[in-house]
Amino acid sequence: MSEENPQAKSTNGTDDIQAALGIEPTVTGNEPATHFEMMIRAAQNDPALNGQVIATLMNSEVYFLSREEVSGEARNAQPMVLQNAAGEPVIALFTHLARIPGAYIDVAPYGVQVLGGTVVSSLQDTGLVINPGHELCLEIDAAGVKTIREEFNLDGTPKDPSK
Repeated sequence: MSEENPQAKSTNGTDDIQAALGIEPTVTGNEPATHFEMMIRAAQNDPALNGQVIATLMNSEVYFLSREEVSGEARNAQPMVLQNAAGEPVIALFTHLARIPGAYIDVAPYGVQVLGGTVVSSLQDTGLVINPGHELCLEIDAAGVKTIREEFNLDGTPKDPSK
């Protein structure tokens, strides 16, 4: 994935990740902890809100895990790739550091904070899964990611406002 966010921060281990990014590990349970999570929950109850969820994704800070440290000057990052139920590759993204399972950190110990729109614009033939394994999960396959790139600007606004 091309890393286009010069503000990307990379840290190691759950506590180190949270401390370096200035995030309190107070998130527990399945209650939404961020605006993005509130939108995911709302769309789970009302699919008509899916467009708003995508717009929120594009503007939200999310986290991915990497096996190697990523600095602000890095131009390429290699996020952890999972396989979905269909066996297709998906990048795991997290809405909050407290949503990252410890087993994932054991495999890819560096957390990288980036805008969701940066991730979407960088993916080719790969989907994404937000908060994998959690109740506030959202999966978008590679075709869906391509559609998002075609229909939304990087800031989450529709490319064709009449839609």
